[in-house]
Amino acid sequence: MQPKLISLGLDTSTSHCGISIVSGADTLIEINENIGKKHAETLMVLTQRALDTAQLDWTDLNVIGVGVGPGNFTGIRISVAAVRGLSFALNIPAFGIKRYEAICYQKKKDLLCSINAPNGHFYMVSYSNGAFGSCSLNNLDTLALPNCENIIGDQSEKISKKLNLKEEKQIYWPSTSIAKIAQEMPIEKSPPKPFYPSTGIYGAPDDFNSKYTS
Repeated sequence: MQPKLISLGLDTSTSHCGISIVSGADTLIEINENIGKKHAETLMVLTQRALDTAQLDWTDLNVIGVGVGPGNFTGIRISVAAVRGLSFALNIPAFGIKRYEAICYQKKKDLLCSINAPNGHFYMVSYSNGAFGSCSLNNLDTLALPNCENIIGDQSEKISKKLNLKEEKQIYWPSTSIAKIAQEMPIEKSPPKPFYPSTGIYGAPDDFNSKYTS
C-alpha cells in the first residue's frame, strides 16, 4: 500500500486566512482566522502553528495547494508567492485552485456558485456534472432568474432568498478543499499563478467545461 500524501492547503483570497493539512481522506488540522489585511504578517505564522499542531515538519509535506482567486488581490499574491517559494525549497509540487473549485468540491448536484467581486458585485459560475460553465458579473438588482435551482458560495443566502433558490452548504472549508484537490492534480499544472477574471466573463475559454484547470 502506498503511503498517503500529506497536503497543505492555503487560502488568503478573503479577509480570512485558511490553512488546512490533509492526509488522504483525513483532515489533520484546519485553521480559519479573520486577519483583515494582515496576510503578509500572519500567513507563515499560522502555517507553522498548523504544522506544529499536526506534529509535522515542513519536510513531511508532499504537495501544496493555494487558492488563486478570484478574491483579495494582495492576499492572493502573498500566498501564491509563498507557495511558489516553498515548492522550490521543499522540491514538491504546488498547485493553484480557483475559489469556485474549492467551494463546489465533491458536490454532486447542478449548482450556481457565487463569488464576491468588487463594489458589491459577484461572479456567477455554473457547475454541472463536475464541470464549470459560463460565468457573468452580477449584482442583486440585475440578476436574472437562472436555469438552476441550487446556489452555493458567497452571498448565496441573499441570492437564494431573492430568486427562491435552494441554498447549498460547502462540504469543507475552502482551504481543506484546496488541500484535497491538490492531491489529485497532474504534475504539469504546477506551479500556481494568480487567477484574474475579466470584467464580463470568468476566465479564458479553455477554463470552461474542464475540471481543475488552474
